[in-house]
Amino acid sequence: MSFLEKLIAYFVDRHLLTNLIFVVVFIGGIFAWKNTSKEEMPNITFDFVRISTRYSGATAEEVEHFVTKPIEEQVKGIDGVYRVTSVSGNGSSSVSVELEQNLPNRDEVIMDVRNAALDAKLPDDVTDDPDIRVYKTSKMAIIDIVLIDTKTHLHTVESRRRLQGYAHALENQILNLPEVNSVDKTNYLPEEIRIMTDPAKLIKFDIPFNTVMSEVRANHVRQPAGSIDIKSEPSVTLLSELDTVEKLKNLIIQGGFEGQVVKLGQVAEVEKTYKKEKSIFKVNGHEAVMLRVVKNSSYGILIALDAVKKQVEFYRKNNIKGTDIQIVMLDDESVDLKNRLYLIAANGSLGFTLILIMLFIFLNFKSGVWVAMGIPFTMFFTMICVWVLGYTVNNITLAGVIIVMGMIVDDAIVVSENISRLQANGMSSHEAACKGTAAVFFPVVASVLTTCVAFLPLFFFQGRFVQMLKFIPMIIFCMLGASLLESLLILPGHMRFEFPKIKRKHNKISNPPAAAKNGHWFDKIEDRYGHILERALPYKWLVFILFFALLLLSGYILKTKMKFVMFPNEETRDITISGNAGDGADRYETAETTKKIEHILSGYLGKEVIGFRTRVASSHRGRSVEENKFRVNVEILPKDKRKKSADALMKEWETEVTKIDGLKEMRFSKSRWGSDSGSPIELVVMENNDGIRDTVAEKIAAAMKKHPALLNVEISRPITNPEYKISLNREKIKRLAITPSNLSSTIRAALEGTIIYTLPTDDEEIAVRFTTVDRAKDNIEKILDIPVENRGNYLVPMRDIVNVVETRSPNSIERKDGKRITKVFADIKPGVKLTPVIIAEFFEDNEFPKILSEYPTVRLVFEGEVQDTRESKGELKYAIITVIFLIYVVLILLFNSLVKPLIIMLAIPFGVVGVILAFWLHGKTMFGFFAAIGTIGLAGVVVNDSILMLVTLSGKYDNRKNKSASNHQIADIGKTRLRAVVLTTLTTVAGIIPTAYGFAGYDAMLAEMMLAIAWGLMFATLITLLLIPCSFSVLQDIRFLIHPEPGGNGAGPASPGLS
Repeated sequence: MSFLEKLIAYFVDRHLLTNLIFVVVFIGGIFAWKNTSKEEMPNITFDFVRISTRYSGATAEEVEHFVTKPIEEQVKGIDGVYRVTSVSGNGSSSVSVELEQNLPNRDEVIMDVRNAALDAKLPDDVTDDPDIRVYKTSKMAIIDIVLIDTKTHLHTVESRRRLQGYAHALENQILNLPEVNSVDKTNYLPEEIRIMTDPAKLIKFDIPFNTVMSEVRANHVRQPAGSIDIKSEPSVTLLSELDTVEKLKNLIIQGGFEGQVVKLGQVAEVEKTYKKEKSIFKVNGHEAVMLRVVKNSSYGILIALDAVKKQVEFYRKNNIKGTDIQIVMLDDESVDLKNRLYLIAANGSLGFTLILIMLFIFLNFKSGVWVAMGIPFTMFFTMICVWVLGYTVNNITLAGVIIVMGMIVDDAIVVSENISRLQANGMSSHEAACKGTAAVFFPVVASVLTTCVAFLPLFFFQGRFVQMLKFIPMIIFCMLGASLLESLLILPGHMRFEFPKIKRKHNKISNPPAAAKNGHWFDKIEDRYGHILERALPYKWLVFILFFALLLLSGYILKTKMKFVMFPNEETRDITISGNAGDGADRYETAETTKKIEHILSGYLGKEVIGFRTRVASSHRGRSVEENKFRVNVEILPKDKRKKSADALMKEWETEVTKIDGLKEMRFSKSRWGSDSGSPIELVVMENNDGIRDTVAEKIAAAMKKHPALLNVEISRPITNPEYKISLNREKIKRLAITPSNLSSTIRAALEGTIIYTLPTDDEEIAVRFTTVDRAKDNIEKILDIPVENRGNYLVPMRDIVNVVETRSPNSIERKDGKRITKVFADIKPGVKLTPVIIAEFFEDNEFPKILSEYPTVRLVFEGEVQDTRESKGELKYAIITVIFLIYVVLILLFNSLVKPLIIMLAIPFGVVGVILAFWLHGKTMFGFFAAIGTIGLAGVVVNDSILMLVTLSGKYDNRKNKSASNHQIADIGKTRLRAVVLTTLTTVAGIIPTAYGFAGYDAMLAEMMLAIAWGLMFATLITLLLIPCSFSVLQDIRFLIHPEPGGNGAGPASPGLS
């Protein structure tokens, strides 16, 4: 008895041990499921750091010069930094630092970036340190909770105070939950006391602007003075706070024994209000306050959301019942996870049912039962692995489960079928279990290894999105490893025993001929296949020609009819309506205009629409804020929960909205799967000279508008607004004895306002802002009338000591790798068969040479989907080469031959033929990244049946027989593998077909992948059953040419384990 047979016999003889392993795995799997977090995405720290800095009151150019450039200079020289991009806007800077992929010391590099940003030399007016964020999926926003007042369209001070009070109370309740890490608020404005001086009254009372500010600051006192030196040591605090509007109004800012008493209320308006917000944010037609909940990384998304929703429901019943306040929940991140779990459960259950049906049709009852038991064993074993590895149950790990759902019984089918065949031929159950398993041990292991190496390249793909796919191979390895363990060590012991109730008299081992006579119904099909194969073998060269012609045909279809795109253009859950309310409209007029659009959308609430958000005068794509611009983002129900498609809804809304008077530049678009910008065409123009860059962008946009496949061409460059540059007349300043710093502080306080102190409250601080009344700063002439104090305490109008030049400056400036950039976006017209890459190549070949010859300093780069597709295509080529090479190596080790592996690998190109023909016949002329991944994975799967067929032919073929008996012998041996080949294919296909066609729920990512594997495998099975025997026959013909005499190579008959 060989070592393998002894190993298998050890487990066959210890039935209690195998059952114990079974039970332990089941219990462990249940425990692991309950203790593993359920998330939308895997826990990933992206190689991406964002540095945000506020520089209030500064123009975009000032922000670029004083904030953005210093931070860029600090971080760009750090080892491990791949790319630095930035956006400088009015009052804010955002620097994005992209790290190199797969850094071993990522945390150290992130810390270096953080320290470098904090060390950057910034102006003194930048009072807050830069906000530095590293993006992690474990700390993600899980839901947006929106509070609206259904009786209010736009807020007054009182309605805002009321709504923000409710929002703050709900925020505190949510933050008390251990499942919640933080809550970010949108359109929640900080409360402030605003002191607005009137320059005319200051002049009347002869009071300098800065003196008023200094008096307010000096009279607000709260300071500990120490303690009295007695036994009880009571403390002494100097307390003279200006913490109410009345106290501030009554503050004496000028007066004394000789002077006139002037109170602050006489020269300034004082009110308790909210910080000014330039944009308007509405939800479902009402100005809203939104709470974005970020979960604690220690809790799964389902647990965290369940806790948050229960708290919201409690708040709804106890705090806002009977009021006009309404709570709307948007962007529920558990929806996709629940849909994926349902898809797994529904399609998995359907696939499992189909697998069982196939097993019981093709195998006897005992084999069917024990092979089927391998499915839950594998699932539970994989769940234990997920828990041990520290993974979560998420969309990506579940995708790995679906991919190999139908493959996990393949090993068990091969083992059980071989054991059953030996038992039917008269071998004892114990011997059949040991010898039958040992005979297929190495082919089964090789089959698992080839499948594993096919998915191995996913570990090495680069890119932010593909980084998440690295979790799929490990899940596949765990499932196939569990399947291998169960089929080789546990299943043989189970196959040794019979079920008493299904024993039949004619199945007695002592009467093998009777068993054969009353055999399985599939025996007749095997005989028929053997007859067909025997008749086809003499015409094997014709078979080769036919298959080669089919290969050429599919290659022609792939080259001329099909195109590669990065992501499928599938159904979306987000639709955007954007436009403007006409020239000159302010944000309030624009908000009033959007009410008509909101009224149309309100009719779909609760049907196809979950909710919609309206943003007025809000920045988009880094562009400047324009008060007449608006965007309405509509969140619709998942595809399988609504009757109308996203395209149908867009068409309906476009028909209705275009009837509204006054709207211009209307655009209707839907988000694209895997695209950040939402547009498939994204071109970057890089050039520091603004004039040249704008000219080039205009030429590119004009060319794109002429292209028949493109629409919605948009240049993202910011508009330029008027800017007044004030310079000092140094001669007059010196002569009039004016301090320059007084001048700068006066201008800044008058325009932007200066926070002179803050007042602590129970939960939040109230800022006291010092500025001028709005009517005194609505044009430059009034601002120049504001007086400035000289050292002799005389007031001098600002206009007497400054020079003013009117110019224009951009409201935002984007930079990449030290160059200013402008982006040009475009969408592809519906129904157009051209891919983004093909369109990009057209412009690179036809437009770029003309532009670059005229403007040689300009760089033109396609980013977004075009860049991702190109990078992925390159990686896919390397992945294909790697997979084929590794499969070949595994097969060489199995067969100890350089030729036989090549025969088996014939299944790979013909499996691809099946994919191409299937996609073409399904009308899918554009295949995406996931279809390509499925096809690469298919390479490892399709060779499995070929391995089984060739191992059997090699092991049982008797070289001692003459050439005339060769075809009959090959056909006779080949038919014994028909059942295993057909059944492994059918079970694999049955497990993934429900997902491929979305019988119980459609998933865009998985559908293409499953379709590729299913149809490729079915076509490759035909290759296994016909082309592999023909190829083996060619080998025998060559052998007969070299050794004409039978048995010339010394080989003998087959091993009994393969009988």
